Amino acid sequence: MLKLWFKQVLSLALCVALVRPAPMAAEPGAALGSVTPRGVVNVGDVRVPGMSALFAGDQVRTGAGSALIQYQGGSRVVLGLESQASFSPSRVELQKGQMSFSAQAGGPLFAASTLRIEPIGAKAAAEVTYLNHKATVNVTEGAFRVVDPSGAQLASLRAGEARLFEEAVASAPAPAAPPAAAPPAAPAPPQIGGGSNRAWLLALGVGIVGTSLGIAGLVRASDADDRADEAAQEANLARSDAAAAQALAAQTQSQVAAAQAQAAALSATVTALQAQVASLQGSAITQAQIAALASALSSLSVIQLQLNDALADLSALSLSIAAQGGVATPAQLSQLQAVTSRLNSLFQQSRDVQSDINDAVSDLGGEISTTRLP
Repeated sequence: MLKLWFKQVLSLALCVALVRPAPMAAEPGAALGSVTPRGVVNVGDVRVPGMSALFAGDQVRTGAGSALIQYQGGSRVVLGLESQASFSPSRVELQKGQMSFSAQAGGPLFAASTLRIEPIGAKAAAEVTYLNHKATVNVTEGAFRVVDPSGAQLASLRAGEARLFEEAVASAPAPAAPPAAAPPAAPAPPQIGGGSNRAWLLALGVGIVGTSLGIAGLVRASDADDRADEAAQEANLARSDAAAAQALAAQTQSQVAAAQAQAAALSATVTALQAQVASLQGSAITQAQIAALASALSSLSVIQLQLNDALADLSALSLSIAAQGGVATPAQLSQLQAVTSRLNSLFQQSRDVQSDINDAVSDLGGEISTTRLP
């Protein structure tokens, strides 16, 4: 009894293996690129909600929508409505429906079922449909040769040319009469994409070119999306540049105002020192004190001349910056910093003169007070 049960289990396992063979291992490697849905798009049996990675062996199927497939090497495919295609590193096969593609050197080859569409040159683009064992190839850029599974070239097409191809139906000999008791054979399941190696023929007319041309709008829409993204990036950069310019203008105005305030304070300090030196020279002081005050007055005169030069440079720089909308160039900012450094140096010199005056007349009662810089 146990031996019979084991035979039944083994038979069931073999049947399952024949009905549903184990899947072949996927090609190793990184992702091929990305798939971006517009509407209802499935990869395998899973609906794609947004841009996703595309891997070798993936089958993309569209419903009420389209899909943009971007290979990492640069090749691009737009899969139209109610279409299906499989993708690998070396081949893109349209199994039904319509697609538009641009081929790049070193990228995958393209096919409609078993009909190969091979680019001639480094860059080419075409629109393809495959319905009811008929395929239309419409070349939009560059050139292609159309080759059947045997390797025979059926046509060579350039931009603006379109041709209709039809899969040849093999004429089989009439079968012998089956035995009377033989049951009827079960019909073979239909195959998407016509996976046979039957020959293709160049058909008369271009019956389905109109259908193929319908996906040109999808390509234009995709390109328009790309241009919109680029425009948005440029707008963001422009806003960022404008904000940076406003910040720089505010910084420049603040530095100019600080330099002007510093110059005004220094001018007031020098004027006050000169007035106090003049008043002290008329007081009852020694000859040594008079000589010290005279030296201080001479130093103040030199400081005053240098201050006038700095004020002139600052005024000219301020006018130039204002004429540019308040935004200083890097060179002007450097000049502004140089003027500020000169003002700081002159102020320190005036403090030194003040200290000398205080030392010279310390016995006359107190120090001289002067204006401090902000």
